[in-house]
Amino acid sequence: MAAVLFLSAAAQALAGEAEWKLLQDQAQAHLERAAYGQAEQFGRSAMKEAETLGPSHAGIEQSLSTLSLALRFQGKNAEALSLAQRLVAIRSKRYGPDETATAIALYNNAAILMAMERYAEAEKLQAAALAVFEKKLGPVHQNTASAMHNMGAIQLKQGKYTDAEKYLRRALASKEKALSPGNLSIAHTLEALAASLDGQGRQLEAEKLKRRAERMRQQAQATKAGA
Repeated sequence: MAAVLFLSAAAQALAGEAEWKLLQDQAQAHLERAAYGQAEQFGRSAMKEAETLGPSHAGIEQSLSTLSLALRFQGKNAEALSLAQRLVAIRSKRYGPDETATAIALYNNAAILMAMERYAEAEKLQAAALAVFEKKLGPVHQNTASAMHNMGAIQLKQGKYTDAEKYLRRALASKEKALSPGNLSIAHTLEALAASLDGQGRQLEAEKLKRRAERMRQQAQATKAGA
């Protein structure tokens, strides 16, 4: 009888695992297609299913990450922040504060705080993420470059144009090495850097960067149209 009960429990666990994966895959697919409302719906269901599999189940991490992003991209920042903070706590305990997985959670947490205009808090978390990325991944990596860009963007939002320029120049140099030449992430940093120069009254330098970014966007549009 005990063996039968054990097999029944194992079968239920496997069924729960399969259901969670199906829901999580749907949530992730909708997220990647920018169908954020649907990503939220599947993400909530996946989160609920993951929690039935036990508090230490790895699916909880994945579902927290996906659901918080779906909420953030819809401007539902308060709930997104709560989930992002929970993910940081889980990963800090599971992997330690100096691991890449934890830094990614910090990065996303900081992005939400930035959207909420809580810049001092965002800067602290983004700086922590950047330090880990630089140590673990090196200066020439997409994650490192993105964290540098966001550090510059935080300074820019606060009108700290000189500090913003420093971070954004580092981000640009990193992206130009880590990414393909036509990647629009480079154009994004060029535009932010131009804004930092505009804020310092250096309009001629800023215009050169803006024109370069515009050429990149036009080329990307032409490539897309011809595909």
